[in-house]
Amino acid sequence: MRLAFDLDNTLIRCGHDFPLETPQRRILAWLLSDEQLRHGIKELTDACRQRGWEVWVYTTSYRSAWRIRRLFWLHGIQLDGVVNQQRHNREVRARCTKHPPTFGIDLLIDDSEGVRIEGERHGFRVLVAQPEDAQWAEKVQAALDTF
Repeated sequence: MRLAFDLDNTLIRCGHDFPLETPQRRILAWLLSDEQLRHGIKELTDACRQRGWEVWVYTTSYRSAWRIRRLFWLHGIQLDGVVNQQRHNREVRARCTKHPPTFGIDLLIDDSEGVRIEGERHGFRVLVAQPEDAQWAEKVQAALDTF
């Protein structure tokens, strides 16, 4: 199974104040990054790894894949793949904001209700994780338990 997470307002604060993970590599994170990941992501990705699942990021941001991988590495998380806006523009033929099937992604975790609606229209699964939902990680875990 291949799972992907959105970044802005799902895992990275952008106008929403949610609890953050403490980076495993704190000093390097302080030196190398101005962003942190949402609390709960490390436990979720560890649970996915234990099941043999791939963990990806699918974002409409223009952050480089290297920058995204570095951010996750600072938190002790290895990514199997990254889709940023540049890659999406190169490879996706469907007319939608995101198209996980192009990359073999089975489930996308995103904060956008609009992306969920696109998922219904284009036949891909989206689980909405609201930025203000303190129980977001538990809801994602419960959804993953159904696979």
